[in-house]
Amino acid sequence: MARTRRPDWGPRFLELFAATGNVLLAARGAGVTRAAPYKRAQASPTFAAAWTRAREDAIDVLEGEARRRALSVSDTLLMFLLRAHRPTMYRDNARLEVTGAAGGPIQTQVLSGLADHEKAALRKAIDELLTEEKE
Repeated sequence: MARTRRPDWGPRFLELFAATGNVLLAARGAGVTRAAPYKRAQASPTFAAAWTRAREDAIDVLEGEARRRALSVSDTLLMFLLRAHRPTMYRDNARLEVTGAAGGPIQTQVLSGLADHEKAALRKAIDELLTEEKE
């Protein structure tokens, strides 16, 4: 008796995954287990690359819906999208100034050039200062 060859489920899986971004739903719709696409992606670089493109398509669909909602109902979502696409303009900015005694500058030293015994001595001095502050 000749075995009938099962149709390739890969294209259907990729189509559904691009639309939903969900492996389980796409696998069920393609008639395979959730593990099947992962196994095929390991065995086939071509399928793995197509799956990556489908993931990008799914993210684009998600981003399009987020943009639609942001423009119509959500100031928070709108800010999130602006921060993602124009971070230099819309990111949260914070500035911290640290000053020494009487508002003067603080001396700093790059520790990467110190020998191990110098680093150990510095750690010991810092520990002693911190211990004094606690008392």
